[in-house]
Amino acid sequence: QMMLFGKVSQQLCGLKKLPWSCDSRYFWGWLNTVFNKVDYERIRDVGPDRAASEWLLRCGAMVRYHGQEKWQKDYNHLPTGPLDKYKIQAIDATDSCIMSIGFDHMETSNICC
Repeated sequence: QMMLFGKVSQQLCGLKKLPWSCDSRYFWGWLNTVFNKVDYERIRDVGPDRAASEWLLRCGAMVRYHGQEKWQKDYNHLPTGPLDKYKIQAIDATDSCIMSIGFDHMETSNICC
């Protein structure tokens, strides 16, 4: 899988019209920026806690919901049910790629103490 990505990135670096340098730091910085982009329409559609959970998990953080002891780590296993049922109680952003441009997710969320 990484071999395939390496070949693709080398091919992309051969192109002259890319907006980023072939230096991998620029690529990962660009990708992290994409992951952190705030989607206000999504916040409106699914609610602030669900949207914030999606953002945090997408960026590699973990979320714990009020009334639950287990940390949510997997984006693909986010709980289903009423959108207002799962309120974020705690966040572990260790080694995640969250950036300040994504903090607007937190402004609309009602994180419990």
